[in-house]
Amino acid sequence: MVVRSTRNIKRRLAGLGILAGAVFFLSLPAALADSPPRPTYAGAYLSHTGKKGPSLNVSLGKDGTATVTEDPGSGTSTLFGHWTDEGANVKVTFYSEDGKPAPSPMVFQRTKDGLQAITWDHALWGAKVPPPMRKASKVKSSYWFTTIR
Repeated sequence: MVVRSTRNIKRRLAGLGILAGAVFFLSLPAALADSPPRPTYAGAYLSHTGKKGPSLNVSLGKDGTATVTEDPGSGTSTLFGHWTDEGANVKVTFYSEDGKPAPSPMVFQRTKDGLQAITWDHALWGAKVPPPMRKASKVKSSYWFTTIR
């Protein structure tokens, strides 16, 4: 009798272990849905269109912070927020400033060598499409591309 009940306990524990593993495995994608930013996306992304014309520069911090400087041709504005990894896309959600509502989020799609905006403020940009951005390889190159024209 004791041997039989020990075997039953072992079977039940093994079954519970398998069940717990299955629950963990199936819940993993849901836990990673709002995953922390990937360090590979972190860095500075710059559009190089020249002094005249629209420009868009994005800085994605390893800690999830984001800075977007945009100039659709009517003046430069800088927005601050945080970014999240959405697979092939990066979503930047902005903070509200001075009691004003937060601007609409921007979504960028990963390209071969940078990012391209796929969702932006159409009221600000009008019919213009934000220019593509290339990832800056070094802080020095970022400095030269933004200061000397």
